[in-house]
Amino acid sequence: MSKGSPTQARWGGWRRFSGVGKAAVPLAIGTIFLNLLGLVLPLSLLQVYDRIIPNSSTGTLTLIVLGVLFAMVLEVILRGARTAITGWLAARFEHNAGMAAFDRVLGAPVHEVEREGAGGLLERMSAIYSLKEHYADQGIAVFLDLPFVFLFLGLIWLLGGDLVWVPAAVLVLFGVMMLWHGRQLRRAIRTYNEVRDRRLSFNIEILSGIHAVKSQAMEGQMTQRYVRLQEAVARADHDVVLRNASAQTLGNMFSQMVMVATVALGSVYVVNNMMTVGGLAACTLLAGRAVQPVQRAVAMWTRMQTVSLARERASGLFGLPVAERPAAPYVAALAGKLELQDVSFTYGKDAPTLFDGVSLTIEPGECVGITGTNGCGKSSLLRLMAGSLQPTAGRVLLDGVPLTDWAPEALEQGGIGILPSEAFLFRGTLLDNLTMFRRELRERALQAASDLGLDDVVATFPNGYLTTIAGGAADAMPRGIRQRIAIARVLALDPRVILFDEANTAMDGPGDEALRAHLESLKGDRTLVMVSLRPSLLKLADRRFEIVGARLDAREDPSLTGRFGAGAPSVRRSSGGEGAVAQ
Repeated sequence: MSKGSPTQARWGGWRRFSGVGKAAVPLAIGTIFLNLLGLVLPLSLLQVYDRIIPNSSTGTLTLIVLGVLFAMVLEVILRGARTAITGWLAARFEHNAGMAAFDRVLGAPVHEVEREGAGGLLERMSAIYSLKEHYADQGIAVFLDLPFVFLFLGLIWLLGGDLVWVPAAVLVLFGVMMLWHGRQLRRAIRTYNEVRDRRLSFNIEILSGIHAVKSQAMEGQMTQRYVRLQEAVARADHDVVLRNASAQTLGNMFSQMVMVATVALGSVYVVNNMMTVGGLAACTLLAGRAVQPVQRAVAMWTRMQTVSLARERASGLFGLPVAERPAAPYVAALAGKLELQDVSFTYGKDAPTLFDGVSLTIEPGECVGITGTNGCGKSSLLRLMAGSLQPTAGRVLLDGVPLTDWAPEALEQGGIGILPSEAFLFRGTLLDNLTMFRRELRERALQAASDLGLDDVVATFPNGYLTTIAGGAADAMPRGIRQRIAIARVLALDPRVILFDEANTAMDGPGDEALRAHLESLKGDRTLVMVSLRPSLLKLADRRFEIVGARLDAREDPSLTGRFGAGAPSVRRSSGGEGAVAQ
């Protein structure tokens, strides 16, 4: 497996999703003109107070007023255009980043996705939308505005000399205080995210196991746990709200402080004939203009505490390893011979070893039954055979070729089909769930459904196979029917190797009999590996094995007959007594 570097998904990587580079020139041009237009009113007041009023020049006043009005209209147009650009960047970011994250999740090995869990992945996906809000909030425009603070301060120095130190000192003090406040806010947001994650994970657990909760009358205990989690979230949220509110209060206070301090000291300068009244009016407006980008930058920096944490969380999606694809994928007509060569497997360093040196050869068309106690690794063994899990040692071969060398499309479409015990239905019609939204599979899917006896069941639905499954409709449908639908959609792909993972545990008598009859019709033409405890299905097996510890032990059954039954290849233990291999 090749790992994706999380650092690639940090700011340098995130920027490529928004296309900021293409929009940088129009944004920069718009920002320059907006800030230059911001000088029109202060300089106009300077002229009005110092020249027009003393000279009673009404004609010039009219021209200045018209010029100011024109500048105001132009400023509104430019701000609207800049908002449109940043909004487009936000939409582009959400689309590109969301698609890249979704592709990364689908391209990751199944066990890595399961390790993250649905709750963790949902939180990481939602963090992308928090980043999108950062783009929509014109964060880029704020950074472009900041250099013009020095232009405004420079004009104050030209008009008022040392008066410039008043707004400069206030702005520096404001920035220092907000830096300290931002660190406190970051800690509060991190705490809030942690307790919110715990609440989300708890909600997913409860909703997934709602039947167990109700059947064991655990509502009271679960409610108490939820109350504690909700209280922790409320306290953390209150802390974040208070710190955000205090940041806004500080911003308003310093904004007023700049204006008051500039007017106070400037008035002394006017009294002492060190500057004119027009100069004081212009400096006051320029000081207000200078503080605005700083205020927006500080507000944005405060929000950046949330954004940076969201970026860390979302980057975890791009840290998921990508399933390694062969440089030259192997594609060929499948016979269905499956081999395990000294396969060992464990889910982690601290996890127990499920299989140790297991070897097994299953010939094309052979039917093998596998039994074992709960938790012994039956499902894991099938997933190793399907290629969704990779052995920690040894190899799994299909027709003599390692599964890792096969093109994924060849395995997924007509190669290996796994029939799971848990049937999941997607939002859509029953036909959509049978074909997995692929119209070319319609005929085969309907035939598979008919073979499993679904026609009689679906005939009772209002719209037959076009009945929509949405909301709670899937949960209301009997689990045995859902299992038959899930089996039919796999069989519609016409796989050469069928891995049966106790996919009939909830079926009624007619459904189970229809499934058994269909599997019997496939026997000899398809390679079947069946994990089941039902004797009716195990009777179909040419050979049977039982998972004992980390071994795969052959079980003799005199009732087994057929091409691989009586007189079938003998079975010996692999080296060290671990596993079995067909000879």
